[in-house]
Amino acid sequence: MNQSLQKQYPDLDPGSVAEQYIEEIRKEIQTLSARIRVIGFIASDDLPSLTYARATKQKFEQVGIEYELKSLKRLELEDEILRANGDRDIHGIFIYFPIFRNEQDIYLRNLVDYKKDIEAGSLYWTKKLYANDRVAVSGETDKKAVIPCTPLAILKMLTAAGVYSENEKKPVDGKIVTIFNRSEVIGRPLAVMMSNDGAKVYSFDVNGPLLFENAKPAEIEISREEALMDSDIVITGVPDKYFRKVSASEIKPGTVCINFSTYPNFEDDIETHTDIYIPRVGPMTVAMCMRNTLRLFRNFHC
Repeated sequence: MNQSLQKQYPDLDPGSVAEQYIEEIRKEIQTLSARIRVIGFIASDDLPSLTYARATKQKFEQVGIEYELKSLKRLELEDEILRANGDRDIHGIFIYFPIFRNEQDIYLRNLVDYKKDIEAGSLYWTKKLYANDRVAVSGETDKKAVIPCTPLAILKMLTAAGVYSENEKKPVDGKIVTIFNRSEVIGRPLAVMMSNDGAKVYSFDVNGPLLFENAKPAEIEISREEALMDSDIVITGVPDKYFRKVSASEIKPGTVCINFSTYPNFEDDIETHTDIYIPRVGPMTVAMCMRNTLRLFRNFHC
């Protein structure tokens, strides 16, 4: 964590914030009469995926969730997902992407039974998110829906920073946000969530910008420079070392900056323009996956 952030917000390290949620999860798991079992599938030699997989397994086991990490060939994955879907003793499924790096990954993500989808990336949960439907099963208001882990992790970090107020109906009403990433896994759900919560969101990817308001996208003509200078919050997640990093000269003083890419998407001088720069959210993503696992277990497997 950068020195200015540590000075102004000493408790705003992603690892420290994550531990607060993990401790709550650990205590709740201790009250359960049954043991939660999760299986994680890793079918690639992608180094970030391997690192994330090992860290996930370790953290899950520390809170009392049984976690099997299974390495396999990518063409074996489809059958393994179907087998895990049908196994009543498995309560959660985690897949470490990328695998094929094409639309087959989307197919595999949607193959997971929604009742075991701890990443909340399948179409069942995506449709609920885009409709702002907060319950897991229609008519059962005591069962809350699950939300994709990394977007949720980012919102929880903004909450810890005092930027997001969970006590208000529109936590970021009137805020302007720029997000560099529009994947169906992270960037687009995040834009939808923040626009549902009152923000005006500029969403950029290789196909150009979109404007999200009240969860609805619209075509817009706006440059990167205009969007950045207009924004109160800038969030980056471009997994490309050739992405032109956001520099201090492109943002307003005080802009909140968050990076969730494996590559740094901000220049080092960003700290001269903000006291809130969060360079990673990985530990929080793992914590939110645990949170989803517990919620799915209570919703569907108790």
